[in-house]
Amino acid sequence: MERMIAATELCVRFGATKALDDVGFAFPRGALVAVVGPNASGKSTLMRTLAGLVEPDEGSVEVMGLPLARLSIESRAQAIAMVPQRPEVLASFTAREVVALGRYAAGPSSAAVAAALDAVGLAVRADVGCHALSGGERQRVAVARALAQVGEGSVLILDEPMAGVDPAEVARMVQVLRDRAKTGAVLVTLHDAGLARAFATHALVLSRGRLVAAGDASETLTPEILSSAYGHPMEIRGGWIAPRLPPQR
Repeated sequence: MERMIAATELCVRFGATKALDDVGFAFPRGALVAVVGPNASGKSTLMRTLAGLVEPDEGSVEVMGLPLARLSIESRAQAIAMVPQRPEVLASFTAREVVALGRYAAGPSSAAVAAALDAVGLAVRADVGCHALSGGERQRVAVARALAQVGEGSVLILDEPMAGVDPAEVARMVQVLRDRAKTGAVLVTLHDAGLARAFATHALVLSRGRLVAAGDASETLTPEILSSAYGHPMEIRGGWIAPRLPPQR
């Protein structure tokens, strides 16, 4: 298996708190990985560590077989792009200008910027100031910036990219991520385990900073594993995995 992105015995501490505790996995080229788990399970910390924004206290990260710690800032920017959970989109800039900022390492490319905006459905809003965009549109601008930053054969890391995005645009985003994963790898955190199970090829399940399960999505995102991770019964209803709800009164 060609390891597109891998982690070995990752530990990250914030004071006395272990945000990540002995987390390890490896995913191949072509993997679209859903990272799920309850709040405070370490999902965002993991994504930031994989992107090189947090230095692990123990363990290591590899991208395309190369130690992340040995890559220069420019090399990292060309190999990995990240969309944080609450991306900052400069209100005084247009959507096109924000997306163009993603090209700082690879060099200017109006074609790459236009293609990224088109991919997230914002081509017609490209020259609108970000202050006039909705929250969901700003989220899509951040995704487009990451798409413009790195080309095919790279790693995309997205922390809750579907937050505030309309259903039709969620479907568009899923297709964009599937397309990018074909030649590289995509990791995306989600609160909706049903959506994760519907489109991911692989999955990571975290709870309290520890890895509960990792592997193929069909084998990992099961009611049994997710019930253990979330501490609440999960079940499959109509082919969709969801929390078990109390009966109506």
